[in-house]
Amino acid sequence: MADDTAALLGQLGIEKADFFGYSMGAGVALRVAIRRPEVVRKLVLAAVTYKMSGVHPGLMEGLANMKPEDMFGSPWHEEYLRIAPNPEAFATLFAKKTQMDRETQDLPAEAIQSIQAPVLLIIGDSDLVRPEHAVEMFRLLGGGVFGDLAGLPRSQLAVLPGTTHVTLADRADWLVSMITEFLDAPMPEAGK
Repeated sequence: MADDTAALLGQLGIEKADFFGYSMGAGVALRVAIRRPEVVRKLVLAAVTYKMSGVHPGLMEGLANMKPEDMFGSPWHEEYLRIAPNPEAFATLFAKKTQMDRETQDLPAEAIQSIQAPVLLIIGDSDLVRPEHAVEMFRLLGGGVFGDLAGLPRSQLAVLPGTTHVTLADRADWLVSMITEFLDAPMPEAGK
């Protein structure tokens, strides 16, 4: 999907873009930044991991054992029914997503460190992403320094209080203000 996304930009004549991704979409945006850094200006990643250990223990195993009907009535299923051209194909989508989760590979720390674009990492404090993993990733992106002495890093970390993986989408008021400020800020100087 990352390669397809970069190819689409080329088809549209867009040389460089800001990327926002949530959950799986954040994983795609992260991989675009690693594989095709020349097309990424800034990156906003909500609820993303770069390795499976970033997810709470046992969660992925539990998701792998779910059946499509376990999702009936969930926000994802309801939205799929609302917008899908073939609502009866939910089980097919579910099977493809489950297979994709099984095949997702960890990214090496060096790949995260290689990202030159400024990154805004966002998680909920009760997200599927473990907070310590988000902090680890933030450090790989140059964060976790004492900004008053070292200067602010190119990347930022936001942990939304009282927020889960699902309810992160309900925090539009917070997200819009944070993301807009991040994207509108001048590009940091190279090397910072």
